[in-house]
Amino acid sequence: MKDLTVFDCDGVIYRGKTPLPYAAETFETLRKHGIPYRFITNNSSQSRAQFAHSLRGMGIAARVENIYATAYATRRWLDAHARPGARIYIVGEDGLRRELRGYTLVNESEARTADFVVAGIDRRFTYKKLSAAVSAIFAGATFIATNKDATFPVENGVLLPGGGAIVAAIERATGPAPVEIGKPQPLMLEQMIAEAGVVPKRTLLVGDRADTDIASGRAAGMKTCLVLTGVTPAREVPLLPRALRPDFVSRDLRGVLGLLGLAGRKPAVPWKDFRPGGKN
Repeated sequence: MKDLTVFDCDGVIYRGKTPLPYAAETFETLRKHGIPYRFITNNSSQSRAQFAHSLRGMGIAARVENIYATAYATRRWLDAHARPGARIYIVGEDGLRRELRGYTLVNESEARTADFVVAGIDRRFTYKKLSAAVSAIFAGATFIATNKDATFPVENGVLLPGGGAIVAAIERATGPAPVEIGKPQPLMLEQMIAEAGVVPKRTLLVGDRADTDIASGRAAGMKTCLVLTGVTPAREVPLLPRALRPDFVSRDLRGVLGLLGLAGRKPAVPWKDFRPGGKN
């Protein structure tokens, strides 16, 4: 049994706005057995309160304080590194703006006066926004990326461009790499572990992307479980380099319940025992 289990969201709990099989059942089982859990996501489009509302709408018990999203983690980073009232130009959506309230948020015409440029997923991204971000960075603003996910999974097996695609456009034009908040950096997980008061080696991270979820969990010293309902496909699992190898692999969330010692559930298998064409 682990002291804390941390679940990625996109590709683990849902795809787009559709909950994945066994999601509601999994969290109801954890709740009934008193097993603590948290949520983590690189998606910067929503605030923690918005994520909690979305999860509850899927029948999943979720409290705001148990959700770690990159918009919130970016706020925490800025609170530690920026002066009060710092000027910020945002390439992002409503959730990011909500989390950064209290700072001075500038528009495109004022972007060159910004102290920071914060970029994440923006489904209304334009050349005008790109130009404003680039101009601000050339004028001396610090560039912050909520995350570098190139894609994210939605319904019907489709992958859409992620915040990392937008970050890449800005980075390509300006040169220097941004400060990166989200996974695969371990920052959010380290914040979560510290606040929960648990030991990393007694925590479990459940994710669907080897290059972000598993990489960050390993970097934070956690045990990791890859579920095959999102981005990383079964055929790639045996070929993963050491830095991206999960401790365990499961076809879906049912294997996570078994891994946590709940009777009657077949546990996820160790990475070395996983066979893409097998029944494990």
